[in-house]
Amino acid sequence: MPSKKKKKSSRGKARKGSNIKKKEEDQRPLGTQMERLNIDDDTEVALLDEAIKLAAAEKEALESRAVEEEKSFTIVTRQSRTIQCYHGYVPGEDHFIIDNFVKTFLSGFNSLGGETYVGEHINVAHQATREQHPEVGNDYCKMKLVLSLFLFQGTQAVLEGRIGDARSFAAVAFYLEDYITFHFEDEANDVFDAVKQLELLIADQHTLVKYLRKNIPCSCLDEKYKQVKSITKMGFCCNENCSLPSRMVERSTMLYCTRCRTVNYCSRECQKAAWPKHKSHCDKHSKARTGLDSRK
Repeated sequence: MPSKKKKKSSRGKARKGSNIKKKEEDQRPLGTQMERLNIDDDTEVALLDEAIKLAAAEKEALESRAVEEEKSFTIVTRQSRTIQCYHGYVPGEDHFIIDNFVKTFLSGFNSLGGETYVGEHINVAHQATREQHPEVGNDYCKMKLVLSLFLFQGTQAVLEGRIGDARSFAAVAFYLEDYITFHFEDEANDVFDAVKQLELLIADQHTLVKYLRKNIPCSCLDEKYKQVKSITKMGFCCNENCSLPSRMVERSTMLYCTRCRTVNYCSRECQKAAWPKHKSHCDKHSKARTGLDSRK
């Protein structure tokens, strides 16, 4: 027992001595205390640089993931289901700019209702985007993205059975092809085929699917085309006073103006009846067509 008490007393004295030593160290000048924690300057800078790099890498990874999530959300939710293929559309980091351009264009296109000539729809839509999104309309790469997005939307609409929507997307896509050619690739070619735009806007499924299938890089419409290729392709008679229902006739029987190659007629009679009004249009477009053929 005496030995145990002696041992306990030794521990107490040791703790007491440690506390006294710590108290003495705490009372030493601050500079003397910091000597025990001093780190080499080069090592400190290296550690700081490493911490900054690590923080920057983590931030970049988070931002990249956020961009990918936003990109997927924007496209997928618009279609209400998961998309397996984008049919040639490759959205970039500025995809939201393209989305806003398309929304503005469609808003202008649909603002006139369904009874107005398609050219007027296009003009209103074009004016709206020119005022609100000039940074897109004057950029070749962005306009190609806009075109591919309309083709994507049209293709997806066909696959989902929304044929009316698909027609609108296809008609706008055809207009954008002409616009890009004239505005960026061949300024001397100002031939805008309004008749083809209109035919796509009211197209039979054979004509519609054939156009979209031809302009996408994937095979997503191959099966659909097999289903609709037996449907008779219909054309639109350009005589305003044509007596046919909706001025539609089987395409294989139609006549077209050999000078300008931009208008079709169901018969020789309709072609003659429309000539007085078509003449000025024909002169302008035949000259443009001749220039285009010579450049090719």
